[in-house]
Amino acid sequence: MSAPPGLPPKEELLSKAEEVLKELEKGPWPSHVTELRKTRYPLHVYGVGLVARKSPWGPAAVKVEYVNTGVLSRWARDWVPGGGSEVHFRVFHTPGKFLRSDFVRKITKISRELGVGLIELVGQTGALVLNLTPETAETMVDALREIGTDVGGSGDAIRALNACVGPALCEFALYDTLKWYAEFHKDKRVNDNIVTPNYPYKFKIKFSGCPMDCARAARGDIGFIGVWVGAPEVDQELLRKKVEAGEVDPARLAANCPSGAITWDPEKKELKIDGTRCKKSMHCIRTAYPAIKPGKNRKVAVVIGGGSKGRFGPKLGWFIGYLNPDQARDAVDLTFKVIGPWESEAQPKYRLGDYVMHVGLDKFIEKAGIKLEGMPVSTAKNPDEVPYAVLPKEVREKFLQFAEQLKGRV
Repeated sequence: MSAPPGLPPKEELLSKAEEVLKELEKGPWPSHVTELRKTRYPLHVYGVGLVARKSPWGPAAVKVEYVNTGVLSRWARDWVPGGGSEVHFRVFHTPGKFLRSDFVRKITKISRELGVGLIELVGQTGALVLNLTPETAETMVDALREIGTDVGGSGDAIRALNACVGPALCEFALYDTLKWYAEFHKDKRVNDNIVTPNYPYKFKIKFSGCPMDCARAARGDIGFIGVWVGAPEVDQELLRKKVEAGEVDPARLAANCPSGAITWDPEKKELKIDGTRCKKSMHCIRTAYPAIKPGKNRKVAVVIGGGSKGRFGPKLGWFIGYLNPDQARDAVDLTFKVIGPWESEAQPKYRLGDYVMHVGLDKFIEKAGIKLEGMPVSTAKNPDEVPYAVLPKEVREKFLQFAEQLKGRV
């Protein structure tokens, strides 16, 4: 990337970069710049990028023996005075992001001695990212393996798995997300495909304990979301007490139900929920818990093809059926059934959802040999039933033709 026009001479550029960095240290709030000064991170590169209003980093590659994935690197552009490099290791994390204090001490020691003294926590996946220098890369790999973790999870591979805290901390968890996460990591196929990129593109596996979807499973290539069949349970007596105490407004509760499944009888002071219309939004449960709870018929909904990026735009996953909460091992096998046709037929840089849109969901399910409880009678979707999806060119043209035909009739 060429230097932006109008950059001052190198010494003046560095001086302006330092001025910007000092400005970011002012104020009563904690400053990320102040914290970065405590590390060996090349802060001047960051400052130059802020002055130039252009990324100061360019792509690079660092070869680490016997490590195929999880190593990310970039180098400062030629126009950055003093240069600099930034190398990352993605490190395996535990289910639910629970970290033992002794493990945190060990990983901190490794970061200080072999890295630059900086550890990042990725917001969406919770993965640990260690910043280091190319010279210490192979030594750090050995150190990480000695404390029971490893490098992995980048490139065209299975990325770091992501699970919500599940039953460990959340009363809404409808299945044991932490156990499912652990069962997946016990399978050699999963670990082999985390450390060795061999797919058309990245593949994400996520576990959310309830429809609130804290792990963003609906945006995973395959996601498992705790749900229930039918209507939520309603404890009418407890709900009446909450209504009388002013804790719950039943009329508003019914009005806010996205599918209109809730009705309130003010004379009987009774709330009813139509299970056939309930969309599992969790709004009533969050508002009136524990007077309203998830139903007892617990299931794990399987969704496929989600992702925030792709050839056909961002999309949420398609629901393809249910598993039971005790079917973690079956979920692993199902995952590799899903991967099969995509891996062998998809074009490079096609996410699973892109491939599904390309071949059609019905055809994909047939190719993968998927048979699940609760599968829709027809999995084909109307375009407006795929949230945020960008329509393929052929479909857009058909809609435009249809719109032209309607003009003369309106």
